[in-house]
Amino acid sequence: MLQNVDVVKMDYVRRSTADRNLLRKEFDNGVRKKFLKDIANNPEVVKRLDAFDRSVLAKGVVPDGYQVHHKLPLDDSGNNSFDNLVLISTRPEHAAFTTTQKHITKNLTPTGTNIVLWPKPQGIIYP
Repeated sequence: MLQNVDVVKMDYVRRSTADRNLLRKEFDNGVRKKFLKDIANNPEVVKRLDAFDRSVLAKGVVPDGYQVHHKLPLDDSGNNSFDNLVLISTRPEHAAFTTTQKHITKNLTPTGTNIVLWPKPQGIIYP
């Protein structure tokens, strides 16, 4: 069981492909880099990452073995605000979240109400 995870009950409504792609483009073209630079000296990050990985973050680059993950997905109500982003270990945590989230969404209808329980990692770095 993963710790430090909120499970939120939400109505999952798929965003249009065009809107999702625009948000993804914004993320890829600057938001990710700004987020990484912003968290490089955060006390939680300093406690968990070594000096080399923090220097990588300060350049706006993802350290080896990590991903930047949207807590609430861009496919639904998620956005690119820093409070919706988390630096997450690729294995096993990111893989566990994405596999679970794909399982939750695979049979959802494109319109209408889709009430789901959504796992959302806490904090800015996970675990």
